[in-house]
Amino acid sequence: MANKIAIDAMGGDFAPQEIIKGVVQALRDEPDLNVVLIGNEDAIRKELAINNYDKELEIVHTDEFITMDDSPKSALNDKPNASITVALKLLNEGKADALVSAGNTGATVLACAKNLHMIEGLERSALAAIYPTAKFTPASKGFALMLDVGATIHCSAKQLAHFAFMGSYYVSEILGVDRPRIGLLNNGEEETKGGPILSQAHKYLKNEKELNFIGNVEGKDVPKGNVEIVITEGFVGNVVLKLLEGVGEVVKDMGKYAFKKKLTWKIGLAFLAQGVKKVKAKTDYSEYGGAPILGFNKLVIKSHGRSNAKAIMNATKAALLSVEHDIVGHITHSIQAFNEKHAIDFLDI
Repeated sequence: MANKIAIDAMGGDFAPQEIIKGVVQALRDEPDLNVVLIGNEDAIRKELAINNYDKELEIVHTDEFITMDDSPKSALNDKPNASITVALKLLNEGKADALVSAGNTGATVLACAKNLHMIEGLERSALAAIYPTAKFTPASKGFALMLDVGATIHCSAKQLAHFAFMGSYYVSEILGVDRPRIGLLNNGEEETKGGPILSQAHKYLKNEKELNFIGNVEGKDVPKGNVEIVITEGFVGNVVLKLLEGVGEVVKDMGKYAFKKKLTWKIGLAFLAQGVKKVKAKTDYSEYGGAPILGFNKLVIKSHGRSNAKAIMNATKAALLSVEHDIVGHITHSIQAFNEKHAIDFLDI
């Protein structure tokens, strides 16, 4: 039987139109793909017809969905049959193998915690983020992955080490980066920097031959692309991610200001237009579809709320690839081996 990917058809700013369009594109490209669509059945069938897709697909109907503006906790309580909740219950019951959603991030993370089981030996889940970097090397492809960026606010050294294993498998198997470089976000490169938790995490990671750990990285290294994976606790990761987004907006606004201000600047920017387009193409999040929520017994790909069809198509393909490569199984094996290796250290935790 083909691997089945659950699709939250009602999640995202452009649902269900772009969601269904992207899924149809993925189905046409991937003969081994099987999906179950969760959401308003009439709306889903309408979009399938618009996209000229007449093959029978499994649809699980629900009238409830969580908007991007809803309070995550309240919405999950007030809408027990929300599409994201129904989708995660299907995963928990073994009726689907992975999930793609472009819906409310907070609600998705909370719904995962309520409806899925943690991988044995793990204590915390991690929400990852894929972001563009300055280096467009063949190895990194111009992107890096940071985790955690919000699921676990504060972490122990053990949990940070766990995040490194999870991130390494995802980046190598799904994004296709051979032996991705891993950096521990800190306020200095020295091993003893950052207090007892970060220094202990460094000790754990530097002795793991399975991981390509290069040591501590500082904030300035994050956008440069000196590593493919940045490990940090959720509070810091979320702040850094929002900073990157803010800087991007400032640069964009400065360009608009310069274009309007002087004719010579406008001419200069016109000459740069092709280069800017190439940079934009290399940093287009839709190329990777979304970022994973890691640590649960089923993988969830969280796409951007503004995802278009291309992003959903690639997220769906990434979810399929994660099942085919048994990402959860690999992570489970590595975490158990790491925990056994450090069992004595963990007795006092």
